[in-house]
Amino acid sequence: MRRLAILWSTLTLIMGSTVSTLASAPAQAEPECREVSPITGQCLIYVPPPPPDYPALPRDVPGDPGDGSGGEEPVCADPLVDRVVPCVVHDWYWSYDWACWTKYADPQLPWSDPAWSGRTDGAIFWCSRGVTLSDPFPADTIPRWAPSPPWGAPPDPEELVRAAVESMNLRAIQIGIVPEQGPGRVGLVGLPTWMWVQDLGGSTWGPITRTATSGPWSVTATAEVDRIEWDMGDGTTVVCTTPGTPYEDRFGDMDSPDCGHRYEAQGHYPVSATSYWVITWAGLGRSGTSRWTWSRRGRS
Repeated sequence: MRRLAILWSTLTLIMGSTVSTLASAPAQAEPECREVSPITGQCLIYVPPPPPDYPALPRDVPGDPGDGSGGEEPVCADPLVDRVVPCVVHDWYWSYDWACWTKYADPQLPWSDPAWSGRTDGAIFWCSRGVTLSDPFPADTIPRWAPSPPWGAPPDPEELVRAAVESMNLRAIQIGIVPEQGPGRVGLVGLPTWMWVQDLGGSTWGPITRTATSGPWSVTATAEVDRIEWDMGDGTTVVCTTPGTPYEDRFGDMDSPDCGHRYEAQGHYPVSATSYWVITWAGLGRSGTSRWTWSRRGRS
């Protein structure tokens, strides 16, 4: 005969990582003075420096081998309206702060242009909300000054994946098993043992989807249990790909239709249920799969 008592267990987390970062903008070269006033000694004619090698957003960031990453174009958020836009169109890059596509003005506008506002550092960038594949330089394009590229660098997608998963509050299951835990609950050798997820829901079985954002960037992750491995304590591991069926008295000595076991000898057996989660995610032009595990232990 056997008796069950459910005990808490430790939590184990395993997750793969991906990296997608951009280098910081290079320093802007100083303008060259071509003519100096013989009276005041001040520069009369400046020549704008050559275009710096500004970093660009990745069009297709390759993933690690085997991580399932794809070559989707990144999408960004438009803060003025509820929509997403391509982060890259032709050689234009979306700026969340400016709410427009931007690119380095080449050639740079003369220093007399109002866009400089008297500055001699930074650079002029074009800004347009109307860029399309068929219209690479629309009529609404205006020049704007910035000390560095306004499109910024995307965050590490791993950080957003973790944030999305953490918001799901995933946890180990509450073990449902017959006989039930508690004084006087005794099972007989040879009779069927039924196992199931007692607190079935999005955070214990899935699927559950959450999105994490950072500025214009976002990653959407979906988590779902692939299987639960039940270590029955007698050397047997039962793998269940369903949450199991809760036992009812009317089932008598029937075997569980999807998640069960029979003990062949009397004893006290430690029982543990380990949930294997699969996390699929997409964002920042990447996609991938991560695997997490949670365990809960009991004693029969």
